[in-house]
Amino acid sequence: MGFDIFEGLNLIVLRLFLFGIFLILYKVTLAQDVSAKLDTLDLEIQSGTLISSKSFAPFYLVNNQYGEVDGDAPVFLKGELQYKRIISDSWTLSSGLSFRNERLSTLYLGAKFKDWEFNAGRIKKTYGGLHADLSSGSLALSENALPIPMLEISLNEYKSVPFTHHYLKFRGSLSQRWMEKDRYISKALLHGKTFYGMIDLDDLIGLQISSGIVHFAQYGGVSPQGDKQPSSLNNYFRVFMGRGIHNPDGTSAGEGNAIGNHLGLTEFIFKKRLGAHTLSLNYQKPFEDAGSIQFISFKDFLIGLEWVLPENESLVNKFYIEVVRTKWQSGRGLPDPTDDIQTEEQNRNNEFGERDDIYNNYLYRSGWTYHDQVIGNPLILTYKRTLNFLEPYPDYGVAIANNRLSALHIGIEGRFTSKITYKGLLTYSKNFGTYAGLYEGRFNWGGIDRDPNFEYVFLPAKKQWYTSIEVDYKQVFDLKPLSLNIRLANDFGQLYQAVGFELSVRYKLSNY
Repeated sequence: MGFDIFEGLNLIVLRLFLFGIFLILYKVTLAQDVSAKLDTLDLEIQSGTLISSKSFAPFYLVNNQYGEVDGDAPVFLKGELQYKRIISDSWTLSSGLSFRNERLSTLYLGAKFKDWEFNAGRIKKTYGGLHADLSSGSLALSENALPIPMLEISLNEYKSVPFTHHYLKFRGSLSQRWMEKDRYISKALLHGKTFYGMIDLDDLIGLQISSGIVHFAQYGGVSPQGDKQPSSLNNYFRVFMGRGIHNPDGTSAGEGNAIGNHLGLTEFIFKKRLGAHTLSLNYQKPFEDAGSIQFISFKDFLIGLEWVLPENESLVNKFYIEVVRTKWQSGRGLPDPTDDIQTEEQNRNNEFGERDDIYNNYLYRSGWTYHDQVIGNPLILTYKRTLNFLEPYPDYGVAIANNRLSALHIGIEGRFTSKITYKGLLTYSKNFGTYAGLYEGRFNWGGIDRDPNFEYVFLPAKKQWYTSIEVDYKQVFDLKPLSLNIRLANDFGQLYQAVGFELSVRYKLSNY
């Protein structure tokens, strides 16, 4: 969707009006006794231009931007504010708003009671990974898509288990989200929860070991035929326990786990201090059903290693390297028996319960997307995005066209001077498409199995490079709130070639 300057003008004016109100509040807050530090207010406004050599923006100019960037918009206005009010030693209230052109990405109210946080609305959050902007993106919930409206209660910081002398800690969250109307199953519900445990030996040997699970499940909503999918309280508890919901007609509708699109990841994080340096190792294993839940797998995973150097004016402050593999997906066998294929021998000597089809689902065909953007790692490509550079081809009724890949990703950030910082990203990916594309259906043995000369857009696998360099110049003209930002991106390979840049000026105010 391109940006029509007249269509979006009213929305932009409204948001500028809201920013004006908050700017007045900011001035009032400054005029008060700030020594009490009861109020904190961050206000940021940014304007610039985005130019691409193609009709779509290069990968890192549009992805991992919380869905804010419209690659068709040559100019943009972006605003963001965050406000916090300390009520007492136990209570803190917060709110936030952010937009870019006509896209409202953040609008929330929050409260924190001691260690517990409550949030309602759209809020920028990620689940899985080292929470570093150098990653290609978490396999669960990354920075890629627009935040989904939600209610959430969470324990975001690790809390000590009683009587363990602070060596054992835990954190977690429970959320309910509401997906958009314009998708295959309209207005689907999204249940989410996380739980992590940590062995904290930081004070003893500088080591922290944590592990956890992230679980999401799409359920409910309305089918294109107008049928309401089960969403009662009893069905919610089935979803909460990771179970499928029985179909009203008593069948499984083609999946052994019945109605409901379950997915998530298991994760390990090892963090070690080495003097003033810190090394962190992150391991993520994605799952699509109970059969694919494994804590350790060397076939489908994301492994990231982060090296944080001492904070000073060095050329390199942080280095990150990551390997992503999602090619195996439990194997090439069919997920379940069909009318024609009942035995493992007929299943080409493979077990049933394979072809996990990451981010896709037979019923929730819009898959792990929100407003056509991948919610997890954006290296997994939607069918809609691939049509920017590939001729039309069968989509097999699902939104994700490329979920089998191998990738090597490198990120680096540092500073040239005290005022000039940079961030560089380099990603190589080898893209194999999907099992459904390779065999002409997820529940079929066709395609390459029947014809060795079968033509498929991802056969042979397509190699692609994504690169980006970002430079931020703070205190332009010695004005502390003013900064200049430029981002250059170059994508090339067997999928497409594209070059682009984004140039912007940012003005930021804070009362602390």
